[in-house]
Amino acid sequence: MTLTVIGLGDGRRDSLTLGALDALRQAGARRFARTRSLPAIGWLESPEGGVVFDAAFDSVPAGASDERASAIIIPILEAAREGDAVYAVPGDPLLDENASLHLWTQARAEGIAVRVIRLARRAEDDARYGFDALVALMARLRNPDGGCPWDLEQTSRTIRRHVIEEAYEVAEAIDSGAPEKLSEELGDLMLQVVFHAQMASELGEFSVDDVTQAIVEKLVRRHPHVFGSVSVANSEDVLTNWDAIKRKEKGNEDRTSILDGIPKDLPALMRALEVSKRVVKVGFEWPTVLEVLDKVDEEIAELRAEIAIGDTARAGEELGDLLFTLVNVARQLKVDPEEALRNMTLRFANRFRYIERHAEAEGRRLQDLSLDEMETVWAQAKREQ
Repeated sequence: MTLTVIGLGDGRRDSLTLGALDALRQAGARRFARTRSLPAIGWLESPEGGVVFDAAFDSVPAGASDERASAIIIPILEAAREGDAVYAVPGDPLLDENASLHLWTQARAEGIAVRVIRLARRAEDDARYGFDALVALMARLRNPDGGCPWDLEQTSRTIRRHVIEEAYEVAEAIDSGAPEKLSEELGDLMLQVVFHAQMASELGEFSVDDVTQAIVEKLVRRHPHVFGSVSVANSEDVLTNWDAIKRKEKGNEDRTSILDGIPKDLPALMRALEVSKRVVKVGFEWPTVLEVLDKVDEEIAELRAEIAIGDTARAGEELGDLLFTLVNVARQLKVDPEEALRNMTLRFANRFRYIERHAEAEGRRLQDLSLDEMETVWAQAKREQ
């Protein structure tokens, strides 16, 4: 279930990129075109059904009203919900064609994977794809006159979760090692920044220029060893200076505890690690990792005792103590507990899928395997992986 939106520029056939050509020839996909007048796609029309040239498409101008543009995208969305769909338009799909903006936004809102293909960029077109172009595009989406209904309904609160989701998708793209995927996900994350800044600008609170100015000033201020006369011997000195400068900055005056300023919405393991790092700076620390492991044994014994009593609430508290102590083990070992648990979960999932394949190969349901059999297959998966 993928929607591919192709911008064909001037529409000449010899302007097609290989990516655009492959998409237009995509087997099994339903293909739609904005107008039959484009030489780049006219040759694909066939009696058997190559490209759909809807009469309504030709009759609606590129900058169509919201209602007329929405009418264009209905059959394309229906096709994308059922399988793969391709929509080819003149110019740039997200800058020159209003229907494409509606299509792109609605498809993503429905969870349909969207791919956008533009013609190879010429030097004179760079301004159309830079940061300013993204800011202008977001302003257009939020324009009450012909903008996108969904974007216009949003507030910083309603799209708050998207910032978190996009950040995690960036992290996943980094782990994948695929540069093109990372580039795409960084763009999605950047969109969230521009989206929030646009809404704040409309309310007269701040603009995207205020956002960039603030971070530039902050980076200069916190790097006196680069932009000033301060000398540092190593990265530890850099971090020490960073923390000292941060505490003196405007807005941080009321931070009386070294634990102030840790985001409450951080994942629990990440927040626990940050708390642990902060208190260590003032000497609140076990001397060795072996002593932390002794504390782990102590917490396990206390957890067992509460379980034996049957006090679920107290057992939950002891489990929290155990988890926090294990975070300190990870910190002393210089291991990121979040990454360690994520990697373990991936290993677990791979081994469990091995058990699923074993059951399928034997023509049995997974639940029909005994626990002993599952453990045997699990051990085999562990050896192989």
